[in-house]
Amino acid sequence: MRPALVITFLLAVLATWPLAVDPLGGLVGHPGNDVWNHVWGYWWVSEEVKKGYFPLLTDLLRFPGTSKLFFIDTFGALWTLPVQWLAGPVAAYNLSIFVGFWLAGLGAWALCRHVVAQRFGGGEGASLVGAATFMLAPHLLAQAYNGISETITAGTLALATLGVLRFAERPTFGRAVVAALAAALCMLSNNYYGLFAALGAGVIGLALAVARWERVNWRGLPIPALVLAGLAVALVAPSLWLFQQSLEGPSAIVNRDPDFVWRSLISHNITDLVSVFRPGHVYSPDLKAEHGEDLLIVTYIGWVPLALATFGLLSLKRWRDRLPWVLWIGLFGLLMLGPYLYVNGAYVTVDDRRIPLPFLAFFDAFPIFARISHPFRFVVPVQLAVAVLASLGARRLPPRWAGAAAALLVVEALKLSPAPWPIARSPTEMPASTAILAEDPVAGAVLDLPMGLPNLERAIYNYWQIGHGRPSPYSLNEPNPEVLDRNHLTRALRVAEAGRLDELPPTLPDLDLVVSGRALSDLGVRYVVMHERFYLRERAKTSLELLRFALGPETLTTPDGDHVWRLEVPEPGAAAPESAADAAAPAEPAP
Repeated sequence: MRPALVITFLLAVLATWPLAVDPLGGLVGHPGNDVWNHVWGYWWVSEEVKKGYFPLLTDLLRFPGTSKLFFIDTFGALWTLPVQWLAGPVAAYNLSIFVGFWLAGLGAWALCRHVVAQRFGGGEGASLVGAATFMLAPHLLAQAYNGISETITAGTLALATLGVLRFAERPTFGRAVVAALAAALCMLSNNYYGLFAALGAGVIGLALAVARWERVNWRGLPIPALVLAGLAVALVAPSLWLFQQSLEGPSAIVNRDPDFVWRSLISHNITDLVSVFRPGHVYSPDLKAEHGEDLLIVTYIGWVPLALATFGLLSLKRWRDRLPWVLWIGLFGLLMLGPYLYVNGAYVTVDDRRIPLPFLAFFDAFPIFARISHPFRFVVPVQLAVAVLASLGARRLPPRWAGAAAALLVVEALKLSPAPWPIARSPTEMPASTAILAEDPVAGAVLDLPMGLPNLERAIYNYWQIGHGRPSPYSLNEPNPEVLDRNHLTRALRVAEAGRLDELPPTLPDLDLVVSGRALSDLGVRYVVMHERFYLRERAKTSLELLRFALGPETLTTPDGDHVWRLEVPEPGAAAPESAADAAAPAEPAP
């Protein structure tokens, strides 16, 4: 166990390099991706817990009003709370990424060691090959690049699978409890991985029934199996219920209605069959080219792991030993491809009709699949099975060959796969205006400009909220906050940002602009901050003129180029507009 701890730790250092030598110098993940939203979530969970609340409602986003939110990586935010209280959300987020890779290696090592020992005996060193295969999976490296912290907890899937395997071999009450705890941990850390664990348990059960019917104590199985399922469901049901409730109603920040999911499946979150096998930094679909996004969809398995896995599968002489892994890879591999077959950048059609795949049947038959907008994540259980079979293959090789294969595996994952390495990092510095907003004792929201940044890039305003703690009209991945669409000034600013107002007209709608500016303060906006660094020069000039016309001269300009307007907000208890719409909309001019 000790060598596995050390080696997987070193591999985690390698995967996240240079995090180990500069843990606070940047956030793991590309600044154009989800990293800002996730580190904000860590901070928000911490703040709510400090107040004595479980984090389910927030008035920090979608100002004004209170919204429902279940942060997708609440598990990671909760277990890192001590680190966050000591060193802040950047340290907590980065630690969760590092530990996620380390746990992926340890979990895969434990699973591979169990399977190898059952088949051939020994296998300490060979299991490290499986651990490296899984923890350095290109998909996990790409997800770290995407800044999606909860997907790095893949080690919980390996541990849940190990628990179910041990229970299937000898279904005792003790093993049922251990398997239930591992399965619950898997679901709580990542809903996708919890689903994978449940489907994987079904695959293992089916393989057991088909291949080893005569060896199963069917009479003694039902009660321990019920204990396993009942305990696992009891442990995760409250979290799943809260998560489900957070998705419903107009106040839900995150909404996963079937129409949204379906549009994501067929136009964005696509799995290209060719990409499973194609090395190099070539992406299909290329989200940067097609949608202007820096997110990476990586499903590449790796030729070295596939070669080792094929050798490992062939080394199993009996079909009953091969069956679980063939069924496992077959099921998850097909589901990974999404609802329709997509090859080399296009859907495959026959008579102008797309070729349907099993995921489509699951989507129509099971409500839980109607919430799945990222089928490419099914590559994780595929990679886990490949890791197990690769460790079997390494066990059958001479030690030198196995060592050489492991070295090639690491090189392929880090330098030849589509996953970028070293993983990009996002800057942690905050603008000078953040401290100014934090020092002001008067409550009120902040409107950061420009509004027109891409959604994930604009989430940097959420990160800066960690520094000042003021509410914002922006949300998570919401293009245009409704409250800003109803205000004449903010509509004009959006037009100017888009380049459709290069010069102001000779005569401005004086009353509309001034009243719209006052409406912002009546709504409770204390600060308007224009971050000039995000503008093209001419568009900054036009926006600045509009703001000065509507709000007057800026209160101050910071050395790093932020223009700050401090507005007078109504005193607490003063008469307020009847609704947000009344405050946002400018009054009609008198005849």
